[in-house]
Amino acid sequence: MRSPADRAARDLLRRLLGGRAAEFTAEVVPGAAGEAGLDWFEVDTGSAGVALRGSSGVAVASALRWYLRTACRTQITWDAPVPRLPDRLPRIGTAARTTSPYAHRYHFNVCTFGYTTAFWDWERWERHIDWMALHGVTTPLAMTGMEAAWQRALLRTGLDDEAARRFLGGPAYLPWNWLASAAGWCGPLPQSWIDGHAELGRRILDRERSLGMRPVLQGFSGHVPRELAEDRSARSTALPWWDFEVRVLDPRDPLFEEFGVTLLTEQHRLFGTDHHYAADPFIETTPPVTEPADLARVARAVHGVMTAVDDQATWVLQAWPFSYRPDYWTAERTRAFLDAIPDDRMLILDLWAEHKPVWRRTGGYRGKPWVWCMLHSLGGRPGLYGHLDRIATGAAEARADDRGSSLAGVGASMEAFGGDPVLYELLADVAWQGGIGDVRAWLANWTEARYGRRTPGLLRAWELLHDTVYAADGPGPPGSVIVCRPTLRGDLRPELPVHLAAPASPTVPPGLAEAWTLLVNEAEQEADKETEKDEGAGPLGRDLCDVTAQVLTHVACGQQRRAADAALARDADRFRVAVTALLTTIEDLDTLLATRPEHRLAGWLADARSWAATPAEADLYEANARRILTLWGHARSELHDYSGRHWSGLVRSFYLPRWQRWYEHIAHALETGSPYRAEEFETSLIDWEEHWTTLRGETARPGPDTAGTTLDAVRTLMPRYRAHRR
Repeated sequence: MRSPADRAARDLLRRLLGGRAAEFTAEVVPGAAGEAGLDWFEVDTGSAGVALRGSSGVAVASALRWYLRTACRTQITWDAPVPRLPDRLPRIGTAARTTSPYAHRYHFNVCTFGYTTAFWDWERWERHIDWMALHGVTTPLAMTGMEAAWQRALLRTGLDDEAARRFLGGPAYLPWNWLASAAGWCGPLPQSWIDGHAELGRRILDRERSLGMRPVLQGFSGHVPRELAEDRSARSTALPWWDFEVRVLDPRDPLFEEFGVTLLTEQHRLFGTDHHYAADPFIETTPPVTEPADLARVARAVHGVMTAVDDQATWVLQAWPFSYRPDYWTAERTRAFLDAIPDDRMLILDLWAEHKPVWRRTGGYRGKPWVWCMLHSLGGRPGLYGHLDRIATGAAEARADDRGSSLAGVGASMEAFGGDPVLYELLADVAWQGGIGDVRAWLANWTEARYGRRTPGLLRAWELLHDTVYAADGPGPPGSVIVCRPTLRGDLRPELPVHLAAPASPTVPPGLAEAWTLLVNEAEQEADKETEKDEGAGPLGRDLCDVTAQVLTHVACGQQRRAADAALARDADRFRVAVTALLTTIEDLDTLLATRPEHRLAGWLADARSWAATPAEADLYEANARRILTLWGHARSELHDYSGRHWSGLVRSFYLPRWQRWYEHIAHALETGSPYRAEEFETSLIDWEEHWTTLRGETARPGPDTAGTTLDAVRTLMPRYRAHRR
């Protein structure tokens, strides 16, 4: 008789492989975790088919991924969910057992639940949970539906329902409530949303647990509604975060423990527990205390709430504050905060370890278990970006260092995802192998699995991408002027959003230009074959789109700078030539992006509206979906465009009109001999942006026949931009 774990693994095979799942067997070996409780898998092929065995459902799924990559030269990624299987599955004998050196393979960031998964339904979640299992994830953050526990706790502690739902705010902004950064923004939260997402959250957790994952639920860090603190005369502090302010309880006040225990009790009733709780008292705020002893008191209070409900509780803490506010978090304060919690009751996430690791300067978190995380994407900022070599070796190097010897896992802590799949495939291999010594050899295998062939052109293209966009030393991809708010101040060049992109660059790197040409040639050759009618629809089409968009980003930067220089020189003719070229490039980018379903605003808006029970709710959800990509907060918030995207529809309806208004204002000033009125322009532009967030539309989902193929679009664009490739 099959165990529930076996059935869950078998069901995963059916979802991923369809009818071909009959050629595989799946066996979860209960209680057979390897040394120190570490996961393992093995693959055995013979006349009866392919046998996948492992210590958990995740391990069995990872065995499938290994077999697909190694034996079948194919893979399952979020942009290529259906593997190319040969007619006869390869027989490779019995492969040696693979054991992960890491107890934790972490996934998600609190912000991901606003920037990416905010409006997902069960079908979309089911696909991603399968993807997580394939990629070895054991410890996913689970935030979906937690608003139901908050509502119950708020009502039990005396707040009325209207105030509770107002405090929770809009659905896209819930993560910043959980992070004690913002509250009550773009709400109130409808009851239908709370009920629907409580059910969705339970389904997500049930599926994750059935595959052997140990999800991380919420803890409590002291954030409560202002009304509740005032009604109870509780000691509290108002902490500012950008253009928001939140109320945080003093850990010595009785309400801290009362509300925290109520919240976690309600959460346990609704969702159960796996004994991991995420809590971040001061993720990007400055603590209202200065003495190390007071910080230790905060830490003990946060963990005390957890242990009052669950005596096996482990606090999962993001190390982000230690690097975000290093002037505050001195060695003495950091030591006091960390030492307040037993080592075996805390798991620390080094959130940006591939770029700005914290483990070295904290002495490896003073011996506490920690996870080496790849942050990769802040807010979903556009552009190809990553550092493959650091991802390949970073965790192994940390583990070999005396200061990092308590390393317990690796993870992906992206604020948003969907881009640069190569990074996540590499990290999944690191999770099982500990590290990758030869990235170039790994890339050759990646290339074959991605495209189903290994040609000199494809191999050379990925060597070039490895040496350019995937060897980035900066905090992000080159900034996109397209997503920047135009300005008439100073040199007329826009400031980048605060999402830590690298400086905008007008120069197309030669390696990127050559890779672009090679990918186009490969797509052309494949399109000529009778066996492939639409190469632009597969992974090569996705990569061709992304590389082309990167080229256009560089080109647009140069065009905007030339237009700005001409405007400063009051040269109307030169200005019109440069700005016309810029507007054409922005239009071309939108046309390109429309060929890819993952790069369309329409899907994001349609997903948002799909959750509504009434027209008013649909409008609220769409307003959330529009605002978080654009203004983010208040009209003059410094967070504007933080989550800007290169998405078709967004480029055409938001970024292009902004630059057209910039053009019109300058052209009018040049024609009339009047000065550039920066404040007047900015005010009118922000008013227009506010109006855009109130629009309703773009909800149709373009099908394969409503947009041209990527290759068709690039065939048109390449001659136009070939001269810029230098």
